[in-house]
Amino acid sequence: MCSATNTPLGTTKNHINGKLAATSPLNWLEQMPETPDLSIGILAHNEETRIAATLQGLFGQNVFAKHSTEVVVIANGCTDKTASIAREVILDNRALWCVRGSARVVELTKAGKSNAWNKYVHEFSSAQAPILFFMDSDIELIAADTLNSMLTTLKTNPEAVVCVDRPIKDIALIPNPTFVQRLLLASTPKINPNDPALCGQLYCVRSEELRVIKLPVEITVEDGFLRALLLTWGFTRPEDKRRIILDLKASHIFKSVATFHETFKHEVRVVAGSIVNMLLFERFSEECKRDRSAMALMQIWETEDPGWLRVFVKHKAKERGWQLLPSSWWTRRWSRLGRMSVAQMLGRAPAVALASALDAIVFLTAIRYVQTGKALGYWGRV
Repeated sequence: MCSATNTPLGTTKNHINGKLAATSPLNWLEQMPETPDLSIGILAHNEETRIAATLQGLFGQNVFAKHSTEVVVIANGCTDKTASIAREVILDNRALWCVRGSARVVELTKAGKSNAWNKYVHEFSSAQAPILFFMDSDIELIAADTLNSMLTTLKTNPEAVVCVDRPIKDIALIPNPTFVQRLLLASTPKINPNDPALCGQLYCVRSEELRVIKLPVEITVEDGFLRALLLTWGFTRPEDKRRIILDLKASHIFKSVATFHETFKHEVRVVAGSIVNMLLFERFSEECKRDRSAMALMQIWETEDPGWLRVFVKHKAKERGWQLLPSSWWTRRWSRLGRMSVAQMLGRAPAVALASALDAIVFLTAIRYVQTGKALGYWGRV
């Protein structure tokens, strides 16, 4: 039975056969597929200008014809029309998803991706769904088979627990990019098929791996944090890179930052968040054991002190001062020159010097943010 719902702040309403009816959570669950093949969580914050296009692209996926699918839009801390537009698009496309699935919008008063992630995994997604997809609300799915391809890739690789696709910057598709756009493209990290990053814009995971994870809500680079937990079984075993797999046939387009100011803010956020992650990873490596995972430790710390993360980061920042980043970060661009010929080194040296100087500004700003506590919590749109 079809179920398009809107659940702001604990209330539940259903659109059934075009009519709006208030129901109890139990009745709503009874209308859901008993065992959906997958659940798709779309995390959205103030995306009224993009959410419609993202949802239209989602509902154009052939996964709805092949699998029983649940769609949950989590509008977190929105002050615009994101939620209402999402409801309209869901109802307009009910013929595509309602035969074997369900779709709804959930509104949260608190903004923040980690908090929305936790709510989706532990409260909003179907407990019976074996696979959970995570999507940002401002991406474009390139092919109609993107999600189904990722799902198939994950299912046919038993060692893998998470599948990612290839993210493509929108400016990479411009025939004649500007000088600034070429610089932004040049700064894009290359994808290593044997060791892919977990891009938070789009990925799918075996749900049993996530039900035991609750992210600290103040974590800002949540995808890198999650990747480390998944690849190490919560830091109880050595990292196994087979647990993350790249689907080379799947890709999506995302909007690149357009100015140097936006790029700077984005890079500072990533570096500051990565510093926090590295500090936690060090602690996990020291304290985790085979029978005591990072997830169990965080639960203990949260019970003892809900503000444990800020206390820990403040202590480490005071202890290490400005030495919060490994030396390899500061020398990373120069180290690449060692693999070049003398002529190449001389030609590249000025650009490397400029890039290293910009890195230093980003790194020093990020370190200062960690020291002052600004690295934690919701940053708003970057």
